[in-house]
Amino acid sequence: MRAARGVELRPLVSCVVAPRKQSRPRRGATRWFLLGSGLAIVAAAVTGGFVVRRDSGHVTHVAEVDSAELNVLPAGGTTDVPLDTSVVVHVTDGHLDAVVATGLNGQPLAGVADPDGLTWRSTSGLTPQTSVAVTADATSAAGHHLHQAATFTTAAPSAVLTPKITPSDGLTVGVGQPIAVRFDQPVTDQQAMLQRLDVHLSIPVTGGWHWFTNEEVHFRPQAYWPTGEQVTVTANLAGYDNGGGVWGDGTHSSHFTVGDSRISTVDLGAHTMTVQQNGEVVKTMPISAGRDKYPTMTGTHIALYRQSDVLMDSSTVGIPRDSPDGYYEHVFFDVAITDGGEFVHAAPWSTGSQGVSNVSHGCVNLSNADAEWFFNFSHMGDVINVVNGPRGPELGDHGVMDWNTSWDKWLVRADAGSTSGQR
Repeated sequence: MRAARGVELRPLVSCVVAPRKQSRPRRGATRWFLLGSGLAIVAAAVTGGFVVRRDSGHVTHVAEVDSAELNVLPAGGTTDVPLDTSVVVHVTDGHLDAVVATGLNGQPLAGVADPDGLTWRSTSGLTPQTSVAVTADATSAAGHHLHQAATFTTAAPSAVLTPKITPSDGLTVGVGQPIAVRFDQPVTDQQAMLQRLDVHLSIPVTGGWHWFTNEEVHFRPQAYWPTGEQVTVTANLAGYDNGGGVWGDGTHSSHFTVGDSRISTVDLGAHTMTVQQNGEVVKTMPISAGRDKYPTMTGTHIALYRQSDVLMDSSTVGIPRDSPDGYYEHVFFDVAITDGGEFVHAAPWSTGSQGVSNVSHGCVNLSNADAEWFFNFSHMGDVINVVNGPRGPELGDHGVMDWNTSWDKWLVRADAGSTSGQR
């Protein structure tokens, strides 16, 4: 038998044992009692003890006293638990063996144990209106197994703050593609939110976050991504209190790969488009860009998306359809380079001007064959530099906002946030 701490077990002999005379027992020491003609010996200590009975010369184990307790907080059956509450499991006078806490869809809650092995605390926040189940096992100092299970439910928020991460999971993108996290409502504490955003890089590079609005934050490297970079971005919003009863919604992540370096230069003065892949020129094409009345935006653009057929309507950019400059027609092989309606696309109606003059409403016109080639060549995040034109970049436009914001200005509304990497 294993003794409780502070109790010394000695062999029992057949003679009658009498208490020590005229002495008071020490703290934590064994107490002896003589009870009538049938001898019962009781040993007890501050931290635990045992009880034995002597009958007809035989000693039998009757019970063992153990003061260790295993507790889970919040207690089982608790409702409306705040989402920033930590789950705590604690054992007195022993050590924890295992703790399992699961939340939404049975997903485990992360947690750590204190160095002394007595306490475990969750480190991930809770999700709204979720049943959380906790099971814990421990061993007392007396060697006994302790088990505890509890289930509680979390509070319902007045609203949930949810992010959308771009690029989405599994994509291969160009070297200019930023990470964009867009929230469905304003973030009240931008610095606190940045601590919940993590970017893991397979090839470590210098990068940083920048808030463009209270609802949108971007991450980009100081220079373009290296080809082959593997990026995982995680937004851990579980337990994030946005104020006013608005709480974050779980953990969101996306993993993407950076593909070949594809950088094109559109020279509005020379009426050409030169395309490079991994530093080598692969094609030079004649183009026609925006006329003087509707000049193409200059600056460093990125390919936002591709669409094989776009119904272009001049009324959406403030030009009436029935005006001399109006249009309403299907256009093919479209690569968007701004979110204001500028594309690189096929324009068979302007082939006579391509390589000669700028006649478009702001888009970059190519022949059908060249537009189809560029459409198939392009990926989201490829770089398109537009040079030698009168109209500068508009920094509210997603096609140009990232790489036309200087690094010094980028860091003005930025924070280191959390980045990690391994080679």
